[in-house]
Amino acid sequence: MRKLLVAVAIIAGAIYGYVKFTGKDGAVVDHPALEFVPADTVFLSAQLEPVDFIAYLNAFGVSPDYYSEASQQQLAELAANTDEPQWRFVLNLAGEYMRALAQPEQLEVITGIKSQVRSLNYMVGLSPVMRVELANEAAFWKLFDRAEEASGISHQAIPGADGGFRSYPFSFGEYQVELLVSVADGWGNMTLLLPTQGEQTRELALLAVKPERSILSDNQLATIIENYNLNPNAVGFISFQQLVTGLTTTAGNRLANDIQLMASPQFVAAMEPWRTAECQQDLTSITTSWPGVYFDSKITSKASEQSHVRGKMLLPTSNKETINTLSSMRGFVPDHIANGLNDAIFSFALGLDMAEFAPAVTKLWRGLTQPAYQCPQLAELQQKMQQTNPMAMLAAGAMVHSVQGASVTINDLVLDPNTMQVSAVDAMLSVTAKNARSYLEGLKAMVPGMAEIALPADGEELPLNTVLPMLDAFGVTPVLQVSDSHLVVYAGDKGTAQAKAVIEQPIAKNGMLSFGMDYARFFGTMAQAMQASGQPVPDEFSSLTEMQMQVQATMDIDEQGVVMHSQMTIGDAK
Repeated sequence: MRKLLVAVAIIAGAIYGYVKFTGKDGAVVDHPALEFVPADTVFLSAQLEPVDFIAYLNAFGVSPDYYSEASQQQLAELAANTDEPQWRFVLNLAGEYMRALAQPEQLEVITGIKSQVRSLNYMVGLSPVMRVELANEAAFWKLFDRAEEASGISHQAIPGADGGFRSYPFSFGEYQVELLVSVADGWGNMTLLLPTQGEQTRELALLAVKPERSILSDNQLATIIENYNLNPNAVGFISFQQLVTGLTTTAGNRLANDIQLMASPQFVAAMEPWRTAECQQDLTSITTSWPGVYFDSKITSKASEQSHVRGKMLLPTSNKETINTLSSMRGFVPDHIANGLNDAIFSFALGLDMAEFAPAVTKLWRGLTQPAYQCPQLAELQQKMQQTNPMAMLAAGAMVHSVQGASVTINDLVLDPNTMQVSAVDAMLSVTAKNARSYLEGLKAMVPGMAEIALPADGEELPLNTVLPMLDAFGVTPVLQVSDSHLVVYAGDKGTAQAKAVIEQPIAKNGMLSFGMDYARFFGTMAQAMQASGQPVPDEFSSLTEMQMQVQATMDIDEQGVVMHSQMTIGDAK
């Protein structure tokens, strides 16, 4: 099981990175493939402009061990040890894909997938449809031929246009599912179908017909792109409106139709109370206010160069009062963290205006519990929430009411190989507060042994070893500096420069959360500590120490809702 989880994580990481982190900015692409995507799809991820897949995989798989023969062998062992031919088939397909990741210049030969590739993923009711552009159709079919031969299962040929389909039946307990594979117009197409799905859904999933209304109808996709300022050539969403319609109606969309056809009597009975007029009205109101999750991405990737990736994910709401309330909690994030990748091993910043935190949480809580829903199930949930009092959390926030944010940045860290104690550090820690000096003076009086410590005057530095002699044991000399707005503790050249910049930076509501990490350096330090403590370092953990990847992610509130931005640099600079 442990090996299976490792294998799945490796494959899923690469697939996720490819689906989410591809694209270029530009005008809306009216791609013919989008005409097959139903307007009521719950999910869409569309890569509509070719991306250099080989350069991307070369960057993502910088570590030679990440998709090593050992990792491939783990999949081969799992396939050999299972008694289920269908699982052997899936695992052998996964092994072939991993082999292509390990040598991406052979991508077209092993999988048939184009090195400059486009892809499309969406739902037709309950059926996921996966489409990828091909360079070599014969190689694509041989990929499945090899999996058949290794597993002992065979396909059923289904006649149709463009050569028809291959059908692979699978069973999961009492459920049956059919994997259908085809090639048409230079694209490889895969879909999963349930025996209960109607003929119309089957034809749509098989690309035999186009839906009456597609994602292009009424400029639906164009409106989403324009409203949420998304990259039109690498865009996607999860629709809460279509998901709720599918779960709580009998025929509101294709998802609802499919669920009705396969649902057990127990499920139908459990969902029946949600189908009353009162519940439909309340649920419609909720999903109108919170329609879904929307995302886009962009990657700049060339052979023998680093790949630079950025992504955006937005949880919008039409409730402006909620946005204003969330925005009031925004606090201060230092520029060197807020502005993106900063070459640190690790950085983290939390910006919260604690003076606004309690009133904002109270207001949001009131908005969730009042006014009362007419739907009995939602009303019951409200009553339970009303019984949970958030005042304990709010009281804790009141103790730090003047705080605006806090951050930590570790630029470099060296451990003594003999003692594994810190022998050198370049880092910076900051706490930002209104009237910070007055706040700290009051805080000192509450902490035993701290009242005698005199805070340095503006512009002066206080070596903390002079007041905390135990720090001498670590061989570092952290320095404290305080201004009216900031407390900073720092060591090292970079940490000193960052601290000086923070001291000069005026307080502003400029963010909420930011996180950054250099994978190779961070996990390398952890592996070093594990080895020194006598713990074995797992192979899958070791691969992280060789992954030349730097990431930075932020969460904030903008005029549309909760927004998350990510940046990633992959590979060595050449």
